[in-house]
Amino acid sequence: MTTGTYMLTHSTNRATLLLAVGTAVLALTASACSSDTGDDGGKGTADRAAKGVVTPTEAKKIVDHYVKVNNRANAKRDSGILSAVEAGGLFETSANGYKQDELQPAKDRAEGRKPFDYVNREYVIPAAKSGVSWFALRADTKDHNGTSARTSRATVIFDKFDKFGKPDKEEGDGDWKAVWSGWTTKEDPKTPPLSKDSDGFAVPVTDTAEKQGILAPDQMDDALVALYSGDETLGGKVGASETSKWMTQFPLEQNKMLSPGGKSEFKAGKTDHKKVYALRTEKGGTLTFFNADVQEYMHTTDPSARITPSPQIAFLAGSKKPEMLFLVDYLHQGEAYIPAKGKVSMVTDSWDMIKAEGPRRGLI
Repeated sequence: MTTGTYMLTHSTNRATLLLAVGTAVLALTASACSSDTGDDGGKGTADRAAKGVVTPTEAKKIVDHYVKVNNRANAKRDSGILSAVEAGGLFETSANGYKQDELQPAKDRAEGRKPFDYVNREYVIPAAKSGVSWFALRADTKDHNGTSARTSRATVIFDKFDKFGKPDKEEGDGDWKAVWSGWTTKEDPKTPPLSKDSDGFAVPVTDTAEKQGILAPDQMDDALVALYSGDETLGGKVGASETSKWMTQFPLEQNKMLSPGGKSEFKAGKTDHKKVYALRTEKGGTLTFFNADVQEYMHTTDPSARITPSPQIAFLAGSKKPEMLFLVDYLHQGEAYIPAKGKVSMVTDSWDMIKAEGPRRGLI
């Protein structure tokens, strides 16, 4: 994720204010999965694995192909190459990162071009009869620096798409693409193991619009935005966690830095990435994986004040000129645990600044 900063300046030459925003990550606690114990992937489990959305052997080939193409795209910073194996919110943030590569220090740019792999893999596979078109990977990451700690475990969701870019449930017709990813940390809330069906497969939630406990999986994007906007109708249904605390604190810090000559307000932005992925847990709850766009309306309240954009905002807005207002969009990929009873736990979240506009683009 690229950090964003901005400054508020006044024509009366008052001291400038600087804000740097931080990051958060995401997690999945999983059981009901198949481990990758070797190149054969599913040796000895072919009969059972054939009933899954994919077999462990097929999942291994899909992930290997993703890693190979992803590494090639990273080395060239080429989103065209990456589009063959990524889609959805993950691809938008990845492609956006390529565009903003020049804003990173040279060392970070070089690090981003080096190859990686997923090791110690576990495949979270729903049954084919469930009707879903996706599976998940949990793994450690390995690169030139070594293997990640088990407290920083990666999760990636792969979905199948037809030639029109739509989710494809038909066997053999689709291209598998990564659509969502994140990493665990030891600070993240613990979640129950996943539920298993009679064949040992993970159990997906097929109707994400149906309420699962206090909220439906499809409501989690609005609940995330509510933590920023201060809307207690949905935000009050989310319990305390490091991630939810950060989300409620961010607007306070923004307004503190802009005060007294400016203000930030938050609402839901627009995103095409509406598909929600959810899995049932042993305790009757639901693990939900989703995208959400949070839009910040940053504006002055003092006629003499101007907001000087950060390099990232200036890059996305196409101008370094101080303005009276900016609209900034942050695309989130989040995970939440919806228990059978009680408040939702916003487990973790990762986000990227994907868009910024100034008034010359028609805002005023």
